[in-house]
Amino acid sequence: MADVLPRPASLANRIAQSLREEIAAGRFSAGARLPAESALAGTFGVSRPIVREAIALLKADGILVTRKGAGAYVSDTPGGQAWRVASAPDGGPSLPQLFELRMVVETACAEMAAARRTEADLLQIREALAAMRDHAGNFAAAAAADIAFHHAIAQAAHNPCFTGLTDFVSQQMLAARQRAWENTARLRAESGAAHTADTEHIALVEAIASGSPAAAREAALRHLNAAAQRLGLPLA
Repeated sequence: MADVLPRPASLANRIAQSLREEIAAGRFSAGARLPAESALAGTFGVSRPIVREAIALLKADGILVTRKGAGAYVSDTPGGQAWRVASAPDGGPSLPQLFELRMVVETACAEMAAARRTEADLLQIREALAAMRDHAGNFAAAAAADIAFHHAIAQAAHNPCFTGLTDFVSQQMLAARQRAWENTARLRAESGAAHTADTEHIALVEAIASGSPAAAREAALRHLNAAAQRLGLPLA
């Protein structure tokens, strides 16, 4: 299956990323004042409104603070207070790159969930699994239930950092997930076979319920490898 065409990164995003890298490299330390908008516009060869937009992006991430009439300053938390994928020159990340991140995060979540889940966590995971099966013919609803399923597993890991990262990747891959449901539904109709993802999801739930981190990680890995194949993504 052809990869999703990347969207070109905007000029403001590119400038924001360049400034982000300079701050991370220590060129501008916490509390340092950035050059004036006019100077930055000249450096990057863009208009001042573009620079202003880039500064607003960094301010929204908690990397910069602005003072009326005094310009933009690096905040006390120059690493920022939000996580986002850095803009690549071609507008990335690509779907295979996002899927690699998904594999790392979701296998870790499954492993932790098996060790930390409560009965309430298992109930939420099983309810999301039931919703996926109930909406199997409605691709948008099934994709949303799929996201809810993996969100519930991340919550069962009881680490909000992993929950937030799982949700971020899920939203980035929403269109691809819906396409996967469409493809598997078509193949099931043609072959009469059961939805293979159902079996994978059930195995993952049971591994988490068993309390075995190793079994849960293996079940998550089997599911994600199969999901990558359904999307036509190359596997390492």
